[in-house]
Amino acid sequence: MKRLCCLFLLVACQSEQGIKELRYENIAVVNGDFDNMKEVLTRLDIAATEFEGFISQPVYGTPEDGEQSVLQAEGLFQGRDEAERTVMLEYDAIFVNSGVRGLGDYVYNGVDSDDDFVADPVAVENIRQYISNGRTMVISDWAGDLIEATWPDKIEFVNESNCDEEPCWDASQVGVGLNEATGYAVVNGSAHEELVNQLGSEQLVIDFDFSHWTVIKSVADDVDVYLSADIEYRISGAEGYGTMDDVPLLVGFDSDRGRVVFSAFHWYTQNPALANQLMLYVAEGLNPGPNAEL
Repeated sequence: MKRLCCLFLLVACQSEQGIKELRYENIAVVNGDFDNMKEVLTRLDIAATEFEGFISQPVYGTPEDGEQSVLQAEGLFQGRDEAERTVMLEYDAIFVNSGVRGLGDYVYNGVDSDDDFVADPVAVENIRQYISNGRTMVISDWAGDLIEATWPDKIEFVNESNCDEEPCWDASQVGVGLNEATGYAVVNGSAHEELVNQLGSEQLVIDFDFSHWTVIKSVADDVDVYLSADIEYRISGAEGYGTMDDVPLLVGFDSDRGRVVFSAFHWYTQNPALANQLMLYVAEGLNPGPNAEL
């Protein structure tokens, strides 16, 4: 497992959504193979309902037996309640970890189809309805295909234009690490002065525990970019590796009355204090409990 650490630039302006007025009472977490945002919520003393969404088993800790889980990702993304409303509306915020099944082209390390959710118009409409009703969704890394399926105009991922037909699942999973020729970036304090004050620093160190992370090429004008950096990525098998400047790594955007946040990195592998502060900053409806590690 290749571990890559880097410094990132904070850019753009905070959303004008007024999300600070939100308060998440009911939270769901969809477990995935490669990230574990539940760890951050646990440190913040925030309760969450877990849905089993593993492709095989998590690589970040003790394997869990999905057969023992009562709540499944299928029931969350595709299910309807007695009033024919999406089950997701029972929750104020949903955290979708990298490595959730049904959100890609092929099963990880396999050739079987794995697009049950992103290619399902019912699931996509459920997600769109969920956000339009003023809810929040936080998505990490490989789960970014969920954004491509539901809000394709918000983020352009690398290699989208190289696909024979769209949508283009998994093609952007080419990130390697920091552009070593640059080495560092600085905080845009004028854009995120509050976060800079919280961290007590104008520089951030972010850790990539895997290569093949999702690379963003550009974002729409109404997308907030919280973190960015100069990066290295794999162009193709024939062309080898290249570099890109000012690549967004943590972004957020409004859709109707709701909010979507996406990170190219995994939350569980970050410095705990940093991950806690970043999560509270981008998902401002979170309400830390009395035993939170702040």
